[in-house]
Amino acid sequence: MDSEEDDKYVWFPEPGRGTGVFSASDTWRAMNPYPIEVFWHEVMWFTGRIPKHAFIIWVAAKDRMVTRDRLIRWGLSVPSTCFLCTGHDECRQHLFFDCAYSNQIWAFFVSQLNFVSPQSFEAVFRWLKAPSRNKNVTLIIRLIHQAVLYLVWKERNKRIHTAVEKPPRTLIAETQQIIKLRLDPLTRRQIIPQGQDSVLAT
Repeated sequence: MDSEEDDKYVWFPEPGRGTGVFSASDTWRAMNPYPIEVFWHEVMWFTGRIPKHAFIIWVAAKDRMVTRDRLIRWGLSVPSTCFLCTGHDECRQHLFFDCAYSNQIWAFFVSQLNFVSPQSFEAVFRWLKAPSRNKNVTLIIRLIHQAVLYLVWKERNKRIHTAVEKPPRTLIAETQQIIKLRLDPLTRRQIIPQGQDSVLAT
């Protein structure tokens, strides 16, 4: 109290650790010292991803999508049927893999690549960690997976709020266009070893 010098504030997230200067990242680490590493992080946040697609997949992976089964669990009085096929109750697993509508889209791309993919939501994530020995093919499959889930979710929401419906072949064409547009700039930045194809050529 008797000092003529002004008070100086210093920030130490933990005793004896830090520079005295506030850091948001150090504060986060102090508040969350043991982050849980999930097995699907590299499948979602890979280099070359489309950010808005990755975000939707992250929400789905955390099982936080506002599907009808969750709305019913919250106590809301809503129909339980899937908006895309109207034949089964809507949940995350059904919406993206069991529904005849979305399954037709995902199955088209898997068959084009001559792969057999699992049909369980989490099993697909595990499969996407290493679906191919070819890095280009792995990137393409991950991009397709995210694009398909993103467009299916978008189509589901559009049907709820408007009377417009798109057939599966339209979403297949949209996915193909999205992938081609994404691969073009990725190819321009890619360093291609002699004798190998670019990701766009693949």
